[in-house]
Amino acid sequence: MIDYRIPTFLTLYELMNYRRTAEQLKLSQPAVTQQIHALERDYGCRLFTYDGSRLYRTPEAEKLAQYARVAVYNDQRMRQELAAPKILTLRLGATKTIGEFIIGEDLCRFLKRPDRTLEIVVENTRELLHRLEQEELDFALVEGSFDKSRYGYRRFQSAPFVGMCHCDHPFAGKKVTGEALADQSVILREAGSGTRAIFEKSLQESGYSLDKIGRIICVNNFALIVRMVSENLGISFAYSAVAAGHPELTTFRLEGLSEQREFNFVYLKGTQAGQLIDEIFPNSSCGQRAKERGRL
Repeated sequence: MIDYRIPTFLTLYELMNYRRTAEQLKLSQPAVTQQIHALERDYGCRLFTYDGSRLYRTPEAEKLAQYARVAVYNDQRMRQELAAPKILTLRLGATKTIGEFIIGEDLCRFLKRPDRTLEIVVENTRELLHRLEQEELDFALVEGSFDKSRYGYRRFQSAPFVGMCHCDHPFAGKKVTGEALADQSVILREAGSGTRAIFEKSLQESGYSLDKIGRIICVNNFALIVRMVSENLGISFAYSAVAAGHPELTTFRLEGLSEQREFNFVYLKGTQAGQLIDEIFPNSSCGQRAKERGRL
């Protein structure tokens, strides 16, 4: 059983406003204040402080939030299992490359079991991590960077990350420098996506930045990106699977851009997510279970 004050704490932790917290939980503002003060007495520490009129989280609140989210998630999963549903629902998040090009076969195989179903969210890395912390997902498959000290994680597979262009483009099959992008149209995913973060980080490490690129076109849909590159309207950077099946496209290398990147399962530490991952992806650990991070 979850302490009734924990959801109040987590809501205030996210909203950082007592009035809005009270409205969302349909409580009075004094009731919210009393619950937070009671938690502070129980744990012997301050959870929130004011600097003038602005509310701040304390380091102790950060720690409590991490444990509280796991407790809420485990409570939700326990209630589902005790209710003995006829169909087990798994909530999976995936970044767009993985969701659109990588895991379709695994998901279809899993859904051949009539006692299993899925709730699938395909979003960028930043949004998936947010949903994970809101206990809205059991785990996420991400291609971008994340705080490995904050989450449990397990490697899914590695994939080549490359430049993508039309076969008639001057970059086709070549290795180019960041300087060569100065007169190019580069088609990128939206801010917060894993592919864009990888590209931006590689540029920075090579001493370049986005403002040195001739023109940036921002598109959050891979099908449209492929269409634009196929029309030779620009170049892009993505995993090689995105260009597969399009004979008019080819790849090139950008100096300083690592060609092998990891896809990882990410989940809240302390949850039973590993068992759920194995339900859908039984071969995902590749014989490396001993290297799993964030033990369950």
